[in-house]
Amino acid sequence: MAAIVKLYHGGEECNTYVLGEKDSPCVVIDPGYNLHGSLDNYIEKHHKTVLGYLVTHGHFDHIQGLITLTHRAPVFMAEKDVACLQDPFLNGSADLKGEELRIEGIQPYPVDDEDEIRLGSYVFKVILTPFHTRGSCCFYLEKEGVLFSGDTLFHLGVGRSDLPGGCPKEMIGSLRKLAALPIATKVYPGHGESTDIKNELVFNPYFSGLRNLKR
Repeated sequence: MAAIVKLYHGGEECNTYVLGEKDSPCVVIDPGYNLHGSLDNYIEKHHKTVLGYLVTHGHFDHIQGLITLTHRAPVFMAEKDVACLQDPFLNGSADLKGEELRIEGIQPYPVDDEDEIRLGSYVFKVILTPFHTRGSCCFYLEKEGVLFSGDTLFHLGVGRSDLPGGCPKEMIGSLRKLAALPIATKVYPGHGESTDIKNELVFNPYFSGLRNLKR
């Protein structure tokens, strides 16, 4: 079954993705945008119910929608980034947004490398990819051949590692995990346009040296 992925919002905010059949419950990846309840309205119109929110990392532009969303559902994020919800320094809002973001009243389910999250008919495999933040992770739908890469992997680029929580020494090990995925895997990043693993292996300079991995 092909995954039906809707890019809800991009631009200055992160790419928020809504995954699911029309008129069926959905999964939301990186709920960073809900200005004037717009994401809530989209969910209500097309899906009614949210099965879960998956957060690739704890920067403010990927989590701030959680404050106002009225469609409640479990939130999943890597344990090392859970503190970002209430720490304006770690989530970057104090420096980059100019105002402190704290998200109260949400207790996320902490996930670890190779955990599986089952939401409806979808099975997401967690791939921890620290370097953009200590708790950066990707969510992989093996059956559908889809990867939500957050700010780990972009089209012909990767996320920066000079922000609070960044750990540049972890970058190569994290990218190696993604380079080993099937080359047809569709990649939906946290910013910018979608891509696939084959394209990144050929053209992404950060994948240099990772192109001859055994598959």
